[in-house]
Amino acid sequence: MPQRAHRKEYIQRLHAKLDEWDRELDLLEDKARHARDDVQRKWAERRPELEQVLRDLEQRVRQAHESVEENWEDTRQKLEQGWQRLSQELKTVTERLFPGN
Repeated sequence: MPQRAHRKEYIQRLHAKLDEWDRELDLLEDKARHARDDVQRKWAERRPELEQVLRDLEQRVRQAHESVEENWEDTRQKLEQGWQRLSQELKTVTERLFPGN
């Protein structure tokens, strides 16, 4: 598969994942609204961090879409690192604030 087609498919998958994580944040927000006060407070503290990581990833995806072939591998590696960070952050927040969910 040519590099350009591979990059396009990769970026499409990233957009889908961004949408999925955006929905996940909304679900966690809903859970927090119905949780104890301390959980609501902790969620209010963590959500801005998670949203910022998500927005940073969205920016990187836009950059990946516009990147030239020479920069693609570096861009892809940065995206992978961002995905791993956001995945871990969401998992940590979910496990700590909403155990059993």
